[in-house]
Amino acid sequence: MTRSEPTLRPSRSLAQSTGTPTVATRRIQVNALQIGLLGTLGVGIGLFILGAISALGTVLAYIGVAFFIALALEPVIRWATGRGVPRWVASLAIVVLGLVIGALVALAVVPTIIAQVSNIIRDAPAFAASLPSQPWVQWVTQNLGSWIDTNALTQQLVAFISNPAQWVTIGGGILAIGSGLGEAVTAVIVVTVLTLYFTLTLPLVMTKVYQAVPRSRRAGFMSVTDEILQSVGKYVAGQLFLAVCNAVITFIVVTIVGGPVPLLLALVAFICALIPVVGPVIGTSIVVLATLPITLWGALIAGAIMLVYMQVEAYILSPKVMAKAVAVPGALVIVAAIGGASLGGILGALVAIPVVAAGILIFERVVRPRQEAR
Repeated sequence: MTRSEPTLRPSRSLAQSTGTPTVATRRIQVNALQIGLLGTLGVGIGLFILGAISALGTVLAYIGVAFFIALALEPVIRWATGRGVPRWVASLAIVVLGLVIGALVALAVVPTIIAQVSNIIRDAPAFAASLPSQPWVQWVTQNLGSWIDTNALTQQLVAFISNPAQWVTIGGGILAIGSGLGEAVTAVIVVTVLTLYFTLTLPLVMTKVYQAVPRSRRAGFMSVTDEILQSVGKYVAGQLFLAVCNAVITFIVVTIVGGPVPLLLALVAFICALIPVVGPVIGTSIVVLATLPITLWGALIAGAIMLVYMQVEAYILSPKVMAKAVAVPGALVIVAAIGGASLGGILGALVAIPVVAAGILIFERVVRPRQEAR
């Protein structure tokens, strides 16, 4: 009895009779341990990269802020270099001028903040005791007493201020603010150094970037990139100008109505106004809430004036200042600001808007023409 061939393999006589070539089979051995180790190693490397990016989020935000500031300063530097001023002199002069202005603002604001906090801690019990006799509290009681129990709210506020444990908590919050100020100083130093570096080396860096592009596509890439850099730079410069205007108006209004710490509120308004659409609203709300305990009518007047100014800024100043910059729709501004704030705080919100502006310009100049050509 002879050994028969497996049914899955064609016999040699059948292959020869049909003329089909014989297919050699090879067993593939799968090592589950090796696959598991390689998969685990790949996942670990991915998690390490994501963790590194998360840990470097603040540093990346600093780099982004410095780069966009350098783009905003580029037109001024080009204007100076066109008149014979060396680039390093123009860059250093602009950065030093910015540091001097920042130092003067800090010297004017920080002592005021310290004095104001000391006054609040000293006068808080007396203010709480006199709160029911405040005119604006009496007005609220007379007009909204049926909906709001102002007596209960006043008693709770007095009990809160009279509790020493609450002041320990407030003291911890003040220490946290002090730590935040230290981090802010560090951020200013890092961003300043990076801005100086970017302003000095921006043309050289862009030249190296252009050389990395194939020659056949280099001209188009250079044209689009230059347009993006100029448009985003004008956008950042325009937003800085609008923020300065907002801060000046806030300082004048708060000083006229008798609000507290006008310089500090002007600084808060400047930082908030860097975020378009939602920023001025947040800054105005802070101004009104800070002025409300001092004077009700002053807070109302400040809110009304700032509301009028926001309309003037939205319909008169902003279109003229941003005429040569890329326009960002309001919905994208809000989404970008919220997303950037979630990822990187205030710095993330500030960087997100120019990134969106650059993305819109890339879509208009690169993606859309290709789609229309199909």
